[in-house]
Amino acid sequence: MEQDTRRDKLKLSVLNEVDELEHFHQDIELLYLLEGTLDVTIGEQTTHMKENDVLVVNANKKHMLSGSEDILYMQIMISYNLVSDVFQSIDVIFWCDSTKDESDRYDELRKILRALLNHYLETHGNTANFGHIALCYRVMDILSMYFLVQAADRENMDDKDKFEDRILQINNYIRANYNQPISLKDLADKLYLSNGYLSRFFKRNYGMSFAEYLTNIRLFHAVDELLYSSAPITRIAYDNGFASVAVFNKVFKKAYGETPSAMRKKAKEQKQEQKEEKQNPEIEKRLEKYFVVDSQSEEEQDKLSVCQGEHSVLQSEKIKNSWGNTINIGVASELLRSEVQEHVMMLKQALGFKYIRFWNIFSPEFLINVDDPKENYNFTRLDSIFDFLINLDLKPHIDFGVKSHMIVYNINKLQICDEREKDYLSIDFMEPKKWERFLNAFMQHLIYRYGRSEVDSWRVEYWFNEGQWKKSAFDQYFELFDITYRTIKKYSEGMEVGGSGLRLDLDAKLREYFLKTWNEQHCRPDFISIYIYNYERGKENDDRYAKRSTDDDFFLHNINSVKEQIAEAKMDDIKLYITEWNFTASVRNYLNDSCFGGAYIIKNILDLYGQLDEVAHYLGTDRTQQYYDTNELLFGGAGILTKDGILKPSGFAFDFLNRLYPYYVGHGENYLVSTDQHDSYGIVCHNQKGLSYNYYFTKEDELEKEHLWRYFENRDELELSLKLKDMSEGTYQIKVYRINEKNGSVISIWGELDYEKGLSRNDIKYFRRVCEPKLTIQKMKTEQNEMNLNIKLIANEIAFIRIRKISE
Repeated sequence: MEQDTRRDKLKLSVLNEVDELEHFHQDIELLYLLEGTLDVTIGEQTTHMKENDVLVVNANKKHMLSGSEDILYMQIMISYNLVSDVFQSIDVIFWCDSTKDESDRYDELRKILRALLNHYLETHGNTANFGHIALCYRVMDILSMYFLVQAADRENMDDKDKFEDRILQINNYIRANYNQPISLKDLADKLYLSNGYLSRFFKRNYGMSFAEYLTNIRLFHAVDELLYSSAPITRIAYDNGFASVAVFNKVFKKAYGETPSAMRKKAKEQKQEQKEEKQNPEIEKRLEKYFVVDSQSEEEQDKLSVCQGEHSVLQSEKIKNSWGNTINIGVASELLRSEVQEHVMMLKQALGFKYIRFWNIFSPEFLINVDDPKENYNFTRLDSIFDFLINLDLKPHIDFGVKSHMIVYNINKLQICDEREKDYLSIDFMEPKKWERFLNAFMQHLIYRYGRSEVDSWRVEYWFNEGQWKKSAFDQYFELFDITYRTIKKYSEGMEVGGSGLRLDLDAKLREYFLKTWNEQHCRPDFISIYIYNYERGKENDDRYAKRSTDDDFFLHNINSVKEQIAEAKMDDIKLYITEWNFTASVRNYLNDSCFGGAYIIKNILDLYGQLDEVAHYLGTDRTQQYYDTNELLFGGAGILTKDGILKPSGFAFDFLNRLYPYYVGHGENYLVSTDQHDSYGIVCHNQKGLSYNYYFTKEDELEKEHLWRYFENRDELELSLKLKDMSEGTYQIKVYRINEKNGSVISIWGELDYEKGLSRNDIKYFRRVCEPKLTIQKMKTEQNEMNLNIKLIANEIAFIRIRKISE
């Protein structure tokens, strides 16, 4: 077949008008709005784009564009075959919508898009050069790194292999036979399926019928030949499987709004115009203006890896400690075990936690029968937990939730630990009168056994199961929460009663409705509880996906977002507790054991300093997450204590935060300064590194402990340069305590021992001795009542700096 140059695999256009009717295509479409506004309707959902927004429309998604008169935007059409060939997958989806996310990853994408636009402008729209190609592929690299949703991210993948094989068979068959007169029946016979089943399978997984998809494939290839070859239209129609030219013309006009001959003619005219005038002068003029402004910001973005700060020590206020109160243990039955109790004692002694949070008090181990018609509830085993905690001067934080006791390997691989759970997992939405009878008996028992003054200091949290998260279940939750609140307050006015365990990866609009409705109820909570892990959820057709977020500021952005919703619901007078928090839900992720875990904690505590009432890390100890595969020293558990009682870098993060003095002086991106107001100062700091492409493309339970450095964007050092002003003159002693890959990190020390499995009791004692911060001491005099500190931190290092005046 005679051919001209084939279509670009990534075709860039800069446009100043748009009015596209609903259509779809096999290409992936990236839109970057420079000026004006753009509404993109995909299915029933409309996204309102403003200046600087980026959006990806995935392949085969019916969509419509409508823009303002002053619009200027960039469009990149990305060949679906290019992406599917690179990833060797026919299931490629991107979640890229800056209107819904504030991640710094969008800034990185915008930077490359602006560089591509600048190059496009400088070459007057010439895309036939290596500079343009290199920048296009850099765009694809960033999209793949941060915004790709993989097939493995699909939830409920028990039949994953079978599903993927079927999808592959379907695509291979259609791509091999699209130019033949094939039908749904032909394909169904080939796959040994019924027509009805295959039809439903197509609708569910492709978002369209078999006939629509086949026509789309045929049109895709036909347009390619129409624009980039001189073949007659009749030949193009028959070569691509259309029964006649009339049929081809009809479906073509329906899809593109014009006939094949009209599109070819217009394309030829456009090519001629491009030869005569490479670029629309109006667009070029607007782009030049855009890049004159942008070139200044590019220079400002060129920063060294230095963190600077300047603070007067005379300006101080009471420090707001949100991190040191509560730690999660997990299911309540774990607290019946002496080995877990031992670790609770260690956590109390080393880190001073006040509340121990746990759930599943209705599991079989506790022998509490909520269905007992005589209301003869057995609280004996639950009392043994309360007795243990009270003897340690600890307080229970009881979550009434009924949750599966499971080992989370990665987002798609879970292991249920107790097969008996199915008998009691439905208790959370029990019959209201039965729940009220139980609560009355429970509170009467607590007051009688422990006294009102003790119980007044406890906390209760009533969880809303995310599996029930829909409007039809809201009223039921509010009814049960009201019963919980009223009954508990009848016996103990001081006990805090909160809920609902909001998940920030669920529907944001539904959450807004939930909060506003909750505020209108008779009983408002004493605190709103939130669970937050770095995952994003979404839906493509009928499939639900969950993926790790690539936003290094995920915690900050999501908390700010939910705080806005809480304020809009007029509930911002209520305390906000983050009752479960970690960067991962996996308890087989070796980053939990690394210095990154500690740096992550300090970074996020500092990012949200003063904005939260409480943050409770998940988890306290690895002993609650052991299973058949935990025979080594470390296994990626989420605990801040290893199963052998060794404090991890994440544990030292809390230790360093707890060493801060009672008064806050100031903080910056990587540090916080405190004082005792008597010439002593404490500074906590970190150099947390963002996670890289390699991390997001590796399952969490498959990270290589020997090569954790591969999973970070860079390993750059950070220079912390601080000036403390208005200090009293004299000589100060400066102690610096450090935890990094070279000092105090349990996984690094284990690596030095070649990750030995067979460790003796003396070996474990050795780990406990050497897994301590490195200490350096120096002296420094103030000059003109000022002190200049320069501290270097290696990648993922955390440090505590204590400054104390020792002489005049």
